[in-house]
Amino acid sequence: MSYEYYEILEIDRGADDATIKRAYRKKAMECHPDRHGGDKEKEAMFKRVNEAYATLSDADKRRKYDRTGTPQSDASGGFDASGFDFSDIFESFFSGWFGNSGRSRRERGSDRETMVEVTFAESISGTKKTITYGRTMRCQHCAGSGAETPSDAVTCPDCHGRWRVKRRMQTIFGTMEQDTVCPTCEGRGKKITKACHVCRGRGLEDVKLEKTVDIPAGIDNGMSMKIAGEGDETLSGSAGDLYIHIEVGAAPSGLEREDVNLRYHLDCHPIELTLGIRKTVKIPVVGEREIDLAAGTQPGTILRFTGDGVASLSKSRRGDLFVEIAVRIPEKISKKERELYESLAAEAKIEHRSGSLFSKIFE
Repeated sequence: MSYEYYEILEIDRGADDATIKRAYRKKAMECHPDRHGGDKEKEAMFKRVNEAYATLSDADKRRKYDRTGTPQSDASGGFDASGFDFSDIFESFFSGWFGNSGRSRRERGSDRETMVEVTFAESISGTKKTITYGRTMRCQHCAGSGAETPSDAVTCPDCHGRWRVKRRMQTIFGTMEQDTVCPTCEGRGKKITKACHVCRGRGLEDVKLEKTVDIPAGIDNGMSMKIAGEGDETLSGSAGDLYIHIEVGAAPSGLEREDVNLRYHLDCHPIELTLGIRKTVKIPVVGEREIDLAAGTQPGTILRFTGDGVASLSKSRRGDLFVEIAVRIPEKISKKERELYESLAAEAKIEHRSGSLFSKIFE
């Protein structure tokens, strides 16, 4: 016993129902006669594929077939199709027919993309930018008809304005009819006798547009904004969307962004940290802030300013500003300053270099 049906579908004898159905759909699509110009050999193979599936998809018939290796026959000696689930064939081949073709299928236009650059400060505070982008729109000259003038579009002689035509095909079940888009008028119901000089009969034209958009405060590098309906249009559906990709410039020296928080590195003189200070510091982008450091403040100390960070795009709160204290060592000192440092070193019993090696740093 060859168990030919398993070989036809190219599956193992232990295949489950889902595997059988997938294999059937694949093989049926491969050998469907409509895909091969009515090839008789393909038509015969298509019939065998359906016979195999009709048997293996029915639990009772499959058990009998597994015992004998031969399919069940009807009284006339032919193939027994009782209990066969015809919906699988319709689902595989005829989906999109009868109500899902032509105008009833609304096509969505393609999305468009563009890029806009903003400064670091603009990304924090928000701004407006004028962008230039391309999109496909209904032709303004012909209003999408594709005809030079209204009189240049006449009722299609093939579909008679119905935009669809009947298509007949031979299947193993007999002759079937399908409603399909009229190839002459491409579903418009009109045949163009003189094409629009702008869109050349397409009904669509490619245009360049300018648009001013609001860049919200808190936008970050790599984020994208979507403007619905500003993508490409189609003649029979909705427009796609426009995606604006944001590129943020470098942050000012000493300032960093960490999500919705800002971090600023404040360089202080050793004396300021030793004795303590209270002063106003101008922080780039943020503005002036009062800094109060106690005597003996250590490098790495962090001051937190609640709500002075970046606006959150998804929440109503703002991030925080963190000021990190660092030590700035003078590169040059005067003779008097040197004497004072040496005096401090002697008081603290700190050994240090002296003499001509340090002359180059004197003012």
